[in-house]
Amino acid sequence: MKIPQFKWVNTMLGNVKNAIHGTYHQVSTRHLPRYFAEFCFRFNNRFNVGEMIPKLIRAAARTPPIPGYKLKLAEDWW
Repeated sequence: MKIPQFKWVNTMLGNVKNAIHGTYHQVSTRHLPRYFAEFCFRFNNRFNVGEMIPKLIRAAARTPPIPGYKLKLAEDWW
């Protein structure tokens, strides 16, 4: 049985896998949420590449300071 939606799911999973393996030399399961968050940011902004950097700067400016030890945590801590 062929279901068209599964083709798109398979395509997206392949895109995520290729994007992560193409960007990083080593992939750690501990940091998978971060890799996926980066992919989501790029995917959601793929049609407006020129606005990607200003959006990132605005988000960084609005984010409160985070201690270094919390940055190293891979799980949600807030």
